[in-house]
Amino acid sequence: MEYHIKKSERVYQGFFAMDRHTVEHDRFDGGSLTVTRENMERGDAAALLLYDPNADEVLLLEQFRIGPVLRNDNPWLVEIVAGIIDKGENAEEAVIRESREEAGFIPYETKFLGRYYTTPGGCSERIDLFLGLVDKNSPVGDGGGCDHEYEDIRLAWVSRQEALDMLDEGRIASGAPMLALLLAFGWKGVVGEED
Repeated sequence: MEYHIKKSERVYQGFFAMDRHTVEHDRFDGGSLTVTRENMERGDAAALLLYDPNADEVLLLEQFRIGPVLRNDNPWLVEIVAGIIDKGENAEEAVIRESREEAGFIPYETKFLGRYYTTPGGCSERIDLFLGLVDKNSPVGDGGGCDHEYEDIRLAWVSRQEALDMLDEGRIASGAPMLALLLAFGWKGVVGEED
């Protein structure tokens, strides 16, 4: 299967960029198709679930997000450390920097959990997920985010089980913490469950 980008143009540039691409790609039936698609470009990101294995607790962050406002949902989302990978950084360096800024911790060990596209139908952003091991009693700062980035972050240590319960009850509505918890700690299946 092959594709060819026939035309690309920038249609918006702000905090994010929007590009319009005309692409010809192979079809599964052997033919080809030419389509025009818009793609939001924001760069790649990395996210980190902080975990204290001695306390068996994870650090969750809560902050305001504009997306849920537009759906009349609660805009204060439960999340994990995350941020855009700056030029010259790799994903692990980015999450360690973000961990210091947002949570006040530097992990003594990081473990790669996986990589995923957030919304591949309209955005090229890819997120690398990590688990970061820390001692909750040894912060290196206050966390809470950076004033110059207009961040206002509340931090809460919760037991691993409480975090999984929050996931099960729908109190975590953001993809990165959902996937990080599932990849780090596993999850019960729903197929074949008795009601």
